[in-house]
Formats: sequence, structure tokens, C-alpha cells
Amino acid sequence: MGLKYVEQIKSIALFLLILLSLALTFTIWTFTPTHETIAPSAIVEEPIAEIKNTEEVVRPVKVLFHSEETVTGTDEQSSIEAILDAVQLWEIRDIRLVQEEATPDAVESYMHSSERAVIYYPGPIPFPVFDSITNIADVAIPESSFNRIVIEWEAPANDQPALYFINTVSGRIYKATVPPAAFKQFEEEFVTKAAEYETYITDEAIGSLPIYVQEGEVEKSRVNYLLDEISTARFAESLLDSPGLALSADFMTQEYTDDSGALMRENSNNKSISYVQPKAETSDPAIPSDLLFDSLGYVNEHGGWTDQYFYEGMNSLKQQIKYQLYIEDLPVFSTSIATGLEITWGVDAGEEQVYSYLRPTYQLESEAEKRMMVLASGKDALNAVKQLDTDLSAITDIKPGYKLTESEENKLITFEPAWYFETNGAWAELTSELTGGRKLGLE
Repeated sequence: MGLKYVEQIKSIALFLLILLSLALTFTIWTFTPTHETIAPSAIVEEPIAEIKNTEEVVRPVKVLFHSEETVTGTDEQSSIEAILDAVQLWEIRDIRLVQEEATPDAVESYMHSSERAVIYYPGPIPFPVFDSITNIADVAIPESSFNRIVIEWEAPANDQPALYFINTVSGRIYKATVPPAAFKQFEEEFVTKAAEYETYITDEAIGSLPIYVQEGEVEKSRVNYLLDEISTARFAESLLDSPGLALSADFMTQEYTDDSGALMRENSNNKSISYVQPKAETSDPAIPSDLLFDSLGYVNEHGGWTDQYFYEGMNSLKQQIKYQLYIEDLPVFSTSIATGLEITWGVDAGEEQVYSYLRPTYQLESEAEKRMMVLASGKDALNAVKQLDTDLSAITDIKPGYKLTESEENKLITFEPAWYFETNGAWAELTSELTGGRKLGLE
């Protein structure tokens, strides 16, 4: 009797195990796992170089101090930086127009009277851009531009020290108020030290406004760099949207394009790339401050500040702006190699866009050789200018710069100091034959 029940229990258990097995099999066959959707990781485009703020690119390039006896000055950025740091702490207010179209004689009086310092910018600075660097307390800030700041630390009788903003091209002059304590501190910190700077001289026969140059010889380095170039493909990835390699007319030049119609081309002969977006061509003028801010942002977007570039100037009517290469505090010029960033803006479908962009592809990373050179004195440079077959009144600037050349083997680029003069916005070299030569110094 007991064995009978045991057999029945086994049969029931076996039946249950069969059902359980079928259930598990069905569950495995029909099970659909659920997974969290993993979003693809965003591809972060690595900028070519570090971004820069406005005050690193919009820079003065010279400061002069006028006293009753002499004029001294400096073009060293370390000294200029200290002065800018002081100016940035001032509360500048009550900016008002005092001359709409001052004559050259009036501009000279404002700039070069004694007890004044003059800060030189290479191009016009819109007040809103200056406000982003300094502390202008006024609510309404004019859109006007200036290229000289005059710090009057001692005022004539019955007047107060003041700050002047002068546009030497248009003759427009603005005056602003700064707390008297700021001028006193400026005099104590910088005017006394200015006696240690180089003496500057001018020649009345040159320029419609006085052009001051260092009186003595100029010591600067002659520098060789290995030719390091950023690849054209790297620029294409930064400037174009999903760039594709196009077939150039000569079957050798690299060209890239994208679906928008933009084209980027390498220019191996002058070590540059050129970008153009034909749809953005326009004849509309630009607001000067917008042009400068937008251009700074554009270059920052792709990390285009590969070396030390300073704002050089603009043509707001044509929406054009330029940034010049500097090394050792001097501008670089060349007749064969690109030495600046040139940007032209336009409009496409109602949006501001870059119409064209020209820039160098080389980057100054590997210094190969450096030797000190002694340039002719500023006095000799002024005498050389007077020998030129040109309208001396049309000359607007004279200063040392660097001449950039390339070795025959295309392995080195050389920066050699030389004297330059500017006429109608174009720079030309004062040859050593005119200035009396240059000497190699100690290594």
C-alpha cells in the first residue's frame, strides 16, 4: 500500500518538473532584454591653439613720455603691461567730444605738450571695446574710435588733469575725467621711471604729425625657427562643416569644400591658407565694435592665435579687419610669406558670417638659432627717410620691425630686424644701404 502511494507521488513530481521546464523554455525564447540607451559621446573639436581675451590681442605698441626737457619712451610689452594694469583700475567717466575735426597742429598740441604720456595703438579702438578692457562708468558710451590715449598728469592753470582719446586720422578728440588721485599715482609710479627709458626724437620734415623714433641704436635679436606648419586638413576640420577634399586645378594644391559651398585652399608659396564663403559677400558696412568683437570670437572658435598676433586695424565700411604677427614686441613684415590674419565679414540668409579669411599656416615653436644685432640709430633712420623719393608728409610711421624670409631648403624661416616706414597704410623696408647698415652683436 505504501509503495503504491510513493509511485503516484513520483509521477506527480515528474509531471510538475516537465511543466516547469516548459515554462522556463518559453520564457527564455520570448524574453526581450531592456537596455538603457547610451547616447553617443560628443566629439569635442580640439582647438588649434589657446583662446585669448580682448586685452591680449588689442594692445598698445608704444608709450611716450613728454617732459619739458626731453621725450622718452618704450615699445617693450612688459613696461606697457604695467601701465595698462594701472589704467584698468581707473574709473573713467564723463566722456565728451571736444574737437570734431581738429587740425594737425591742434592734435600735435594735445599729444606732444609737456607733462603728458601718449599711448599708441596701431589701429582704431572703438570705445565699447576699450570699455570691455577698462572701467568706463558712463551709461552711454560712444561708438567712436581712437588710436591714441593722452594722459595729462599735470594740467594748465585753472584746469584739472584729464584723459584724452584722439583719432589722428579723423581729428576727433574726446576728453574724460579720472579721479585726481589716479593721476598722482601714475606720476609717482611711471613718470619718474620714464627717465630711464630711451630718448625719442623727431624730424619736422617728416609726416603731418610728429613721428618719434628711438634716438640711439636699436638692439634686437635675429632669430631662426624650424619651419613647423599646421596641416591644411587641421584647418579644414576647424573652419568647414564636414569638409571634403576637392580636386584643384593644378592637381597638387589641397582644396577643401563643404555642403554650404565654402572653399578652403592651401597657398604653399606663401605659407598660408585662404577660406571663402561666396554666399556671404556683401557691401554693407559694419559697426566697428561688432566687427572687432565678432572677429576675436571667430578666431577663438578654432584656436587661431597660434602665435602672438595684435590687432592692427580695420576698414569698417568694407567689413575688413587685420591682426599682425609680432615677435619680441615688434611687427613682422614680408614680401613673400603671410604675416597676419585678414578677415572680411558678410551676410548670408540674414546672418553675419565670415566671407574670407587669410592666415599663416606656420607656427613658431622650434627656435633654431638666435643672435643679437644692432640696427642703425633712429637718427640715421630719419635721415634715410628724407633721402626717399616720396612725399614725406604722407609718411605716417617709422619703426623697427622684423623682416621674414625663408631658406632655400624650406627648412628654416628667419626673422631679421630692420627699419620700416609706413605710407598710406603700406609698410616698406628702409634698406641697410640707406640707414648705414647693421651689425651682428654677441650671441
